[in-house]
Amino acid sequence: MTATAHGARILVVDDERPLLTALVTALESMGYEVIGELKQSDGLSRIISWQPDAAIFDLNMPGMNGVELTAKALEIMPDLPIILLTGFGSIDSSVQAMRTGAYDYLTKPFDLNSIDFTLKKALDHHDQKRRFRLLAEATGRIGEFAGIVGQSPAITKVLDSVHAVADTESTVLITGESGTGKEVIAHAIHTGGSRREKPFITVDCATIPDTLIESELFGHAKGAFTGAHKDRAGHVEAAADGTVFLDEIGEIPLGMQKKLLRFLEERTFVRVGETRRREAHARIVAATNRDLLHEVQVGRFREDLYYRLKVIEIPIPPLRERSEDVLPLVEWYLSRLNRKLNRNISGISATAMKLLTNYQWPGNIRELVNLLEQVMTFHNPEILDVKHLPGTLQALASTLPSQTFSELKEQVLEEAGRNYFQSLLNHFHGNITKVADYSGINRRHIHRLLLEWGINPALFRNN
Repeated sequence: MTATAHGARILVVDDERPLLTALVTALESMGYEVIGELKQSDGLSRIISWQPDAAIFDLNMPGMNGVELTAKALEIMPDLPIILLTGFGSIDSSVQAMRTGAYDYLTKPFDLNSIDFTLKKALDHHDQKRRFRLLAEATGRIGEFAGIVGQSPAITKVLDSVHAVADTESTVLITGESGTGKEVIAHAIHTGGSRREKPFITVDCATIPDTLIESELFGHAKGAFTGAHKDRAGHVEAAADGTVFLDEIGEIPLGMQKKLLRFLEERTFVRVGETRRREAHARIVAATNRDLLHEVQVGRFREDLYYRLKVIEIPIPPLRERSEDVLPLVEWYLSRLNRKLNRNISGISATAMKLLTNYQWPGNIRELVNLLEQVMTFHNPEILDVKHLPGTLQALASTLPSQTFSELKEQVLEEAGRNYFQSLLNHFHGNITKVADYSGINRRHIHRLLLEWGINPALFRNN
């Protein structure tokens, strides 16, 4: 049972007993397992002893308020989704709440349907993060998952499949468009199982001449053909008990397909120019961007090999079908390209991000990475904006869909935050240190926000 199912553990902390009792009763009637605490310290103790799946904190409590309680709770459980309850119109509290790491907040008065809906979203988000973390921990090599960054339902399904097959012997066929990260998925399968310390060898079937593919896979004897100056082991032999990844398997010629089928069935092969049959135990993971079933129907791919390869099939969704993963992918590659290109870009503006999210990405993740590298090669702002993107993307700005309610809410909150900081800058005469001390938000983050909003603190110094 995942955390999204009824029975999820919910911790509620509120110093007002009537509201606390009402919330606990209502959530229990919805099927949640609930504990309510009046004191913040008791709430923190419950996090340690009870390990809730989500928490609801009142924002305005004496002593330790909801913002401070959230910070302490996340020190104990960094992935705990927290929902804050706040009074309407409290700009100061709302801005701070957005920076604490809380999943979301609701303004009073609220209805129980809103809490249930927000809780379910938070629990689902938390469950996807948990499954991704478990897979990454199982491999011990989180860095290998660059191409499968994301928490969308589509990519979560892929990660679940990778986790399920990683420690089996089954042949796996990975399907999907070019640029979706099929090789990264293959590597995740390899590193997620007992073969992780063995070789992982990639064979690009599309770039090897038909006359050499057999030699590349199975090796050759000295003198087997012109240029064969010595005996050479092929990839299936060199991989030993590791993994051979056959990328673009649909490109291999029919004659070679029969020999590959025999290897998959018997785990034996013959080097080119020899007669002795050898054994090899490498696992085969294959990938293609073609419709192999269609290739079978038109006679370009063996039907028996097709079914032998797809013992397990893992289809990779194109990026346009997992648009919610564009932001985490951008953040992932920004940090890596910063190191590669010696840049110090800390983020991307909301409008630019909306353009990237709504773009169709025909080249998938590969196109996204290439675009970011191109942009960052020629620009080094603190925040990437629409003006830094290629003209083809800038031209799409007028075609963006109208705002959803959540986007409108975000825009309203951003405007509130802008007004809030302008009032603080005016009060403290542009002194960022005093603004940071008063708001509880670090100076670097304030500088980033002001830059993104186009606010110059120097203009407030003589007020």
